[in-house]
Amino acid sequence: MAAQEELSASELHVGPAQSTIAAEDLLRRGTAPAGSEMVMPCAMVVVAHADDETIALGARMERLDGAHFVHVTDGAPRNEEDSRAHGFKSLDDYREARAAELARMFQEAGLQRASSVGLHFRDQEAGLHLTEITRQIAEQVALREPEIIFTHPYEGGHPDHDACAFAVHHAVEMNRARGGRRPLVLEAPFYHAGRTGFEAGRFLRLDGWMPEIAYELSEEERAQKRKLMACFVSQRETLKGFDDAWERFRIAPVYDFTHPPHSGKLLYENYPWGMTSERFCQLAEEAEGELENDAARAL
Repeated sequence: MAAQEELSASELHVGPAQSTIAAEDLLRRGTAPAGSEMVMPCAMVVVAHADDETIALGARMERLDGAHFVHVTDGAPRNEEDSRAHGFKSLDDYREARAAELARMFQEAGLQRASSVGLHFRDQEAGLHLTEITRQIAEQVALREPEIIFTHPYEGGHPDHDACAFAVHHAVEMNRARGGRRPLVLEAPFYHAGRTGFEAGRFLRLDGWMPEIAYELSEEERAQKRKLMACFVSQRETLKGFDDAWERFRIAPVYDFTHPPHSGKLLYENYPWGMTSERFCQLAEEAEGELENDAARAL
């Protein structure tokens, strides 16, 4: 991973260090394979749904034993279509099952020292609560003081994923403005609209360049990841769409959430999830205004 001139120091600001070298070191150490002797940075994982952390990090989950996990939604859409489709009699049953699956994954992965908190926003509705989610994540960042935060890219695959990306990026800036640490944001690809429809496991191409690292998983690593994915019984069909041969990570770029992540129709606009690209960008603009007012009142 060679440093690129188009990356400014401010974009890769890491605590007192302002260099691509420091940022790339955190990227390598934070994503090192299980069993690596590299020192794991203090990490936070902020994802939309239970199982997102395993999709992104399943092969190296044991390295996150000391991490702090934040799950933004409850994994149970209000309309109950998901809960009924998965054979649950009620929304509460489905919500409880998803929480139990996450707890089982933590146990299987040996994450005895890891901490976890759920923000309990409704699945598919995180985009409606960008300001509040940002505030709550900023509180977690201030409390935990991570060196790195793993989260979603802004890719138009699921509105809850994009909401997480918005909240993490703005929470990090909020914490820095208050005099706290500005952790490095790392992201893993999930899914987005591709040439043939659904495309998973690869990043959207950027106009610029950001340091990226890809790991081809060994058979042992693939088996471990499959074991953890199997904990999410209710999501079995959905998880079949994800390849377990690679895990990819990059330093997050600076996003403009008031514009779509790519041209054309976003993937989530093909689903009845109550969100469009135009609406999400409008909500992002409104939330940025509210967060700016927060900052002004804090002065």
